[in-house]
Amino acid sequence: MLPEPRYVDTNGVRLAVYEERPARRTRDVCVVLCHGFPELAASWRHQLGPIAAAGFHVMAPDMRGYGLSTGPDDRNGYGIADTTTDIAGLVADAGYEKAVVIGHDFGGMVSWWMPHLHPASVAGVVTLNTPFGYMRDNPLEKYEQAYGPDNYVAYFRTDECEKLMDADPARTFRFFMRRDTGAGTNLSRSGAHDADTMSYIRWLADDESTWPGEPVLSPEDLRFYADTFARKGFRGGLNWYHSILENWRTHTALYPDGNVAKLEVPALLISARHDPICHPSLTDTMLQYFATFERRMIDTGHWTQLEDPDGTNAILIEWLTRNF
Repeated sequence: MLPEPRYVDTNGVRLAVYEERPARRTRDVCVVLCHGFPELAASWRHQLGPIAAAGFHVMAPDMRGYGLSTGPDDRNGYGIADTTTDIAGLVADAGYEKAVVIGHDFGGMVSWWMPHLHPASVAGVVTLNTPFGYMRDNPLEKYEQAYGPDNYVAYFRTDECEKLMDADPARTFRFFMRRDTGAGTNLSRSGAHDADTMSYIRWLADDESTWPGEPVLSPEDLRFYADTFARKGFRGGLNWYHSILENWRTHTALYPDGNVAKLEVPALLISARHDPICHPSLTDTMLQYFATFERRMIDTGHWTQLEDPDGTNAILIEWLTRNF
């Protein structure tokens, strides 16, 4: 499913990096693909070959704490300052001055914040689905005020959630990674971005026959994800949620007055029309953060690059080749 990984030591962790190179180097920048939760570098397997064929050296790491990559025992050691530093180190290790950083889901937070925290390492950014995440106030408190105490972010920070997910990784992936067949998915049964949707995680304990939609992963892909997470559990990925307050401290230290700098690097958002968690309406104000910003809409749910790899690739490669 993937090429053999190369291991890169950076920022106190060892990242397993899956990469493809063009037949000859024609670009001055590389491309780094950052996955989200609960995923792996394998979520980008359909993008590696086409991006390399377009002339780019492309790398997809298992992010810190995931898959074959290592991560610290400190549950707060997965904040945006560390995860972006990991990627900056990966870019330097590959021999490039700058990269186009592409992220999905929580990896989208990495791509949005790379040019703020490591501007010397970034030529451009692309994010799938994820809105720009900046809050003046404590995000955990804001989530509870907006969505109630049962919101998924709060539950992801509990031992109960970790044990439930670890108990049967294959079942966990069948729960999360589904496409809508007309009645929603476990990420939302209404399609609305509201308190009911944001507490979707409560359905994880329900009988599987009650789950709407159908699995996105093939049986072979599901086995790969489940076997990988069975070896080390979901803790590494859940630690990213334990580090949300670290992210907030980093953001407020960088922009204490709330005025986020407008950046000059080109930026692209691929917004998923049927993603109720990262709803397209949450990205309507993105132009304020970038001088050069484009948004494209794609007809998928949350698992964009898996649900429509060809459509995703077409958008990515057109933008990459036009800008770099």
